Amino acid sequence: MSLDELLARGGNLGVVVVDETANVVTYRLAQEKQYRWSDPEEKVRAEMVLSLAFDYQYPPNRIDLEVAIPNRSPDNWADIVVFRDDRRRSPYITVETATPNVVPSERNQKFEQVFGYANALASEFAVYYDSIVKQSWRVQGYGGLEREENVIPDIPANYGEVPEYRFIRAGERDLEEINAVELSRIFDSCHRELWSGGRLDPTEAFDEMSKLMFAKLYDERRTPNGEPYAFQYGDRETDLMVAQRVLGRYERAREEEPGVFTAGIGSDARKIAAVVRLLQGVSLNRTDPDAKGRAFEQFLGEVFRGRLGQYFTRREIVEFVVSIIKPTNDSTLLDPACGSGGFLVYSMKQVFDQIEAAYAGDEQTIFRLKDDFAKRHLYGIEINEKIARVAMMDMVINEDGHTNVAIGSGLDSAFANPGIVDSGFTHVLTNPPFGNSIKSDETDQLGQSQLADYQLSRGKQSAKSEVLFIERCTRFLRPGGMLGIVVPDGILSNPSDKPVRDYILSNYEISAIVSLPAFAFRKAGSGMKTSLLIARKWEPSDDPAVNYPIFMGVANHIGYDATGRPDSNDLPALRRHFLNGSGVPDDNVIRTPARSVNESNRLDPQYYVLGPIIEREFQRVSYPVEELNKLVSQSIQSGKSPKGGAKYSAADDVPILLVGNVTADGSIALEDLSYVDEEFYLSNRAKGAINPLDILIAKDGATTGKVGIVPEDFPLERCLINEHLFRFNVKAAFPGEAEPPESERPEAMRLNAYFVFFFLKSWLGQQQIVREISGGAQGGITRQFVEKIRIPLPPLAERQRIVDLAHREYQAYLALASQAKDQYRSFEASLVSRMRG
Repeated sequence: MSLDELLARGGNLGVVVVDETANVVTYRLAQEKQYRWSDPEEKVRAEMVLSLAFDYQYPPNRIDLEVAIPNRSPDNWADIVVFRDDRRRSPYITVETATPNVVPSERNQKFEQVFGYANALASEFAVYYDSIVKQSWRVQGYGGLEREENVIPDIPANYGEVPEYRFIRAGERDLEEINAVELSRIFDSCHRELWSGGRLDPTEAFDEMSKLMFAKLYDERRTPNGEPYAFQYGDRETDLMVAQRVLGRYERAREEEPGVFTAGIGSDARKIAAVVRLLQGVSLNRTDPDAKGRAFEQFLGEVFRGRLGQYFTRREIVEFVVSIIKPTNDSTLLDPACGSGGFLVYSMKQVFDQIEAAYAGDEQTIFRLKDDFAKRHLYGIEINEKIARVAMMDMVINEDGHTNVAIGSGLDSAFANPGIVDSGFTHVLTNPPFGNSIKSDETDQLGQSQLADYQLSRGKQSAKSEVLFIERCTRFLRPGGMLGIVVPDGILSNPSDKPVRDYILSNYEISAIVSLPAFAFRKAGSGMKTSLLIARKWEPSDDPAVNYPIFMGVANHIGYDATGRPDSNDLPALRRHFLNGSGVPDDNVIRTPARSVNESNRLDPQYYVLGPIIEREFQRVSYPVEELNKLVSQSIQSGKSPKGGAKYSAADDVPILLVGNVTADGSIALEDLSYVDEEFYLSNRAKGAINPLDILIAKDGATTGKVGIVPEDFPLERCLINEHLFRFNVKAAFPGEAEPPESERPEAMRLNAYFVFFFLKSWLGQQQIVREISGGAQGGITRQFVEKIRIPLPPLAERQRIVDLAHREYQAYLALASQAKDQYRSFEASLVSRMRG
């Protein structure tokens, strides 16, 4: 090993650290000592010290420098002494070093000097070294003048003792398979050892652990039968001896697989040895792949989610997409934004299961097909180098396939890996980044591509990442290839994203779209409402105008809830519906004709699933039905906020209602108001000023569709609404009814306002509003929603009876709610006195 290699290892393990800038070398041995690094002889001494520690496996705490020679002048110091004991009372090897250009006469003088020092110290061995000549002698047992017969080929390693090892490959005690729970516990313990209670970033600690696991797997696969594994702790071995052997294994593994890790192991000997103690008896290679996968996945989640959660797609979603796409060993699969590799690993598992079932008993064919699929049919691209290594390690742990994970942007136009080419894949599965706006000069995201290269961003200065990835996936796919992709719901429903929907419909036969809950990726740092799009790329012989059925599904439960805790899962039932098409679909499933999708230009499943449910309810209605826009007395309006937002009150300011001022029960809360100045009020009162009996609806955000009504006795003479609320009032007479006399007009308006208010708050009213929501992150409704909402219109007398009943129950509810609130506030006020006893 060269001096540079020795120094790199010595620095990593904290034995010899060189600071070129300060011209200092620090030895952390029996004592920490520093010397001038520019001294030529110091480099020779450093090389010898590192060789003694690494090649000869002597504990650093038993090596000392500049050891005083007894019974000699104070200027006599042995350059290096290796001791037998931790207290350093029994010298074992005495070493004299010299500069490489020493002349023979001076070298002979050095020979005599090291002999004198060795005899004075009663060392067993003496060594001379100048980086060119190395001479060793056995001192004990020979006369003081002997210089020839006591020459030995080399000094012994580790005091001549051979460590004993417990774990021998194919021996009496080989490595053991363990279950997922135990493996997960060991992974966690290893990470804690490397993390050191916060001294390392958790992701850096994981990176170090991945390197050690890489060395461990290499050791298991390369150790011959009958030989001891290198990744274990032998008796009479020090941490440094173990760490040195593991580092050697890691470097060999890195030579064979240079694409996985570019850097060496940075942990010190103590940490490496601690991980070895935890993992030494476990076989990562033979442990059941499912157990390894579950343990590694759980471990990944605990380390990364919340910090790098955007790179991890939950198992429940990955399994669903892979089971729908159904890759085989003939498939060639790519994830162009692979993150931690979930889609790649689960696809590999599914294909391996198919191979084992199809060729049961033919181990040679099973091995050949698995190896071929993993190395030639499975590809990933990941822009984050650290996460790319996570993906590689996940695949290594799950029986390999890591060699085709490329580090870079999936939006690039060319890749170093010759297998990643346009039209090269039968399957593309991915959860790409979304919500990012990529500008034309962002070469880190675009690589060698230009925005102008993409049809959907041509002529633009920026484009959404999710839009670019849809087009990029299309290029990667062969005609007839299958796409499985997570998309934000905005793409499926936003009016502004119509060109993207047109692109999807013209390039793909859509097999299925499944809506996920808004919280699906919340733990990963995204509040975007998303869906799963499964589609087949059109072939030249296909007719995109054909009226084929599209499977639309809504998953309200996906195996975990908004907090990440386990929950029920609708996805397996949706999968059965999709694959079998049997049974009576429930209210979460519908097969929609492609022609209907083209006509409405909406691809969000909720829109189509709710359609028949709403229609079924209206088929039971015997009264006439009218659209809401025919009941509105004037056009629907939304408010506005001043630049910088509303503020707390100052003199003569005017209150403005926010969405939060409209309560869940439909009343208007005035306890916590915001305000605008007089000038803003006067400029915006035409559209934003509210009046008694106005109906208010939250137009966007988490509570889209929340309905409130301004009471007749509303105490604020002047009041605006902000831009997140719609307001409208209704006519005194509905279609087909005579206008009431002027004296009866206020009561008629009151009746109709409350009738519409109560209906919009009802289940049927809310379902219709929900159906009209479009968008991704928060979603919202446009002014046109009043053209889509239908309302049954009973005769006037019946309408009056319904409103009276609803109003009576509504007022009773409000009174009870107010009473409960007052009662609790009273309790809060007495809480401190109750605590006093």
